[in-house]
Amino acid sequence: MSPVNTGMLLGLLLACQNVIASEDITGKQLHDQHCVSCHSPDIYTRPDSMIHSYRDLTERVRLCELSNELTWFDEEVEAVVDYLNSTYYRFGKE
Repeated sequence: MSPVNTGMLLGLLLACQNVIASEDITGKQLHDQHCVSCHSPDIYTRPDSMIHSYRDLTERVRLCELSNELTWFDEEVEAVVDYLNSTYYRFGKE
């Protein structure tokens, strides 16, 4: 096998490993890794919350994800939304 083919094969294997690893990450893990640097838990329970629905929560998580250039997959955004919703908000899915 030529060095170019070996390099391409190695690159594909690493890419697959990253996809598999990202599937194992939960919303809580993503939140704890990326969100707590800006948000303490009291932000989710404050009286003047800007989040009034599951849709608001989803939009806010997407906004944070984009502004922090996290490049999450839709499933990762949904995992964080579901984690926050089940832990703090308890909105019905719309």
